[in-house]
Amino acid sequence: MIYDSVDITKPIKQGDIFQNIPRVDFSLLKIPIIEDDSNTRLTNWRDIIDETGGTSAITAIFPIKPVNAIVITQNCDAVRGEYLCLCQIDEYTKALNLQTPPRNPNKWNKLIIQHSKMNLRLFYLPADSHFGFENRMAADFRVILRVPRQELDNMRDLRVARLNNVGTEHFRESLGQFFRRYPYNEWYPLTKEEFNTYSDSCPESVKPYPWQK
Repeated sequence: MIYDSVDITKPIKQGDIFQNIPRVDFSLLKIPIIEDDSNTRLTNWRDIIDETGGTSAITAIFPIKPVNAIVITQNCDAVRGEYLCLCQIDEYTKALNLQTPPRNPNKWNKLIIQHSKMNLRLFYLPADSHFGFENRMAADFRVILRVPRQELDNMRDLRVARLNNVGTEHFRESLGQFFRRYPYNEWYPLTKEEFNTYSDSCPESVKPYPWQK
């Protein structure tokens, strides 16, 4: 498919796929911090800032989950930067919240092509058991993981594949489209009647212009 094997001696590049990258999950409202006596107490981030003045580090306990991820850092920064950024990879059906996946190739190709054009946050990764992808997967550009470059460089055995040249070209374009997009109001040319119909589907986020009131 669109993957290549990578020798462990090769440097990390954009489009490299890793398994078991740590994702730290936390809540700003419920942070278990460790006291000097090794006891823990639950607090929130605003109170921590008030206590430390925003200048001191604290020690806290957070859950860490291993996930698959793909490198999005550009190659020049991947060579010398202090950190590498990767985005998480999930099962495609989970990323799309599909309860009932397509059941034939025709419906699959329509779904994949449709979302590649409209759903810019996801980059489709086809199944390939040779590289450990038993199911269709997707990189989610909204979920960014930052890891120390030199430390991940010493764990290149966690790298399972690299996008081939064609895959890399499409990956870079999709990545660029997602991060350079800008918000716009698509409803501005609608009449009052058209706007009322449009706003029924998203009343909280849509505000009418003066000519639509």
